[in-house]
Amino acid sequence: MKRFLRIAFVAGLLLMAGPLAHAQFWDSGTGLLQAPSADMNADGTFMITNNFMNKHTLSNRWGYHTFEYGFNINLWSRLEIGYVCVIFDGKRRPKPSERDKIMFNQDRHFTAKVLLLREGEFGLNWMPALAAGVSDPVTGAHTGEYVGSNVSSGNGFFNRYYVMAAKHFTTRAGTVGAHLGYQYSKRVDQPMNGPCVAVDWVPVWLDSPAFSLKAIAEYNARTFNFGFIASVWDDRFEFMFDLMDFKYINFGGRYKLRLK
Repeated sequence: MKRFLRIAFVAGLLLMAGPLAHAQFWDSGTGLLQAPSADMNADGTFMITNNFMNKHTLSNRWGYHTFEYGFNINLWSRLEIGYVCVIFDGKRRPKPSERDKIMFNQDRHFTAKVLLLREGEFGLNWMPALAAGVSDPVTGAHTGEYVGSNVSSGNGFFNRYYVMAAKHFTTRAGTVGAHLGYQYSKRVDQPMNGPCVAVDWVPVWLDSPAFSLKAIAEYNARTFNFGFIASVWDDRFEFMFDLMDFKYINFGGRYKLRLK
């Protein structure tokens, strides 16, 4: 499965996953492309992620392509926390103000995800994984006080809260994952409020410690996205390609280290 699928085909996959059922790579965490997921790394896994971010994936107030890097760690196999920085260059904004023209810094935010249930926990094979998470929960106004991210003059560009479930199935063609959940964002200029649904597939002939390829089709409560995550060298490196809304390209890479 190495070429882009047509919209009708991907929509069909999502509809089939609906009764069963993405940090998302986009926000430097485990999971899917731009949708959150209940997937979790092994205990002690540390990740460094670098992404090119198309302007269409960001708040309308951003207005240009940019670069993101983030650090992420899994603790006690149940908790994942991350710190993400996105490059801000004021002079590249549409109709920059005089203040914008001298602004060059980083938008910084934290992420966290808690694994509430493991897949198959308590000896129940049908049990899906269940996780709850948050990204960029608060933002500082120019006055220095913290305000809700629904204030359009504040930051909180990546604000969202979510609950996601995941279940994986082994088939003759490979491993298929079904993901379903809901996310809520306080942003008023680019909210992502609604259900998230996704399917991923690791073909059996492209699944080995040396190289593994996962194809992902998702709806992140705002857009339909399709892409791939390739894992190489016993999952030490991952590379992501994301075609957002079947029009806009995002891509990135990460290094994963298991701390002992």
